[in-house]
Amino acid sequence: MIPIGICLATMGASYRQLRDAALRIETQGYDSLWLWDHYLSWNDPQQPVVEGLTALAAIAEATSRIKLGPLVANNTNRHPGRLAKIAATLQEIASGRLELGIGGGGYEAEQAAFGIDQGTLAARTGRVIEALQIIPQLWSGQPVTFAGEYYQLHDAVVSPAPTPQPPIIVGARGPALSRAAGCYAQGLNLQWRDAAKFPVLFEALDYGLQQAGRTRAGFDLSVHASYTDFTADADALLVRWQDLGFTRVILYAEAGAIAAIP
Repeated sequence: MIPIGICLATMGASYRQLRDAALRIETQGYDSLWLWDHYLSWNDPQQPVVEGLTALAAIAEATSRIKLGPLVANNTNRHPGRLAKIAATLQEIASGRLELGIGGGGYEAEQAAFGIDQGTLAARTGRVIEALQIIPQLWSGQPVTFAGEYYQLHDAVVSPAPTPQPPIIVGARGPALSRAAGCYAQGLNLQWRDAAKFPVLFEALDYGLQQAGRTRAGFDLSVHASYTDFTADADALLVRWQDLGFTRVILYAEAGAIAAIP
């Protein structure tokens, strides 16, 4: 059967709730556990929001089998050098179970509140494409010099290097990042609500894979849908997603609802 993972919302949940949900998800045999990367709730600025990467480190200690990752780390929140270092440490804590989801963000109010200029869509996309090149180079453990439009590194080193290097999963809603996933990453995550755009996104992915001399063989193509939508017609959706070529399903759920997940 196609593997199924669960992505937990970090808005309105405590770390204890996230941890307890993660333990249940692992016990139930799900493939992977993912957390959001947000600083501020879009529901209410006063609503508690757990910092996702910090929580993942603690959940990595609490679990032993399940794969873990952010879905997705907002590239605007951290310089890719810093993200590479954080991910390397997370990989050590998780004993090799980390998968690094990364994307361009887009919740402008959240960024503005913290004084972060997220820039235009083109700039966000360009930064992610550079990050996809920088991060694996840093994970080699060797000095990296990079002269990009957005990022510049001079003999930067991430030590210890992560072992193994975590797969990088790109979250995309447009063809530019879908193509970049094919060129530079090990996976692409698409949202089910964007199904009308799938033909264009698949074409872009295949073009990127071709540029990199690769095919979809061994490539992780996942679909992101709500747990509620999934349970309404699970069997039919699994067949449909597999027919579309998806190799994994990641379902969004709130931590408090995990007790009801079979």
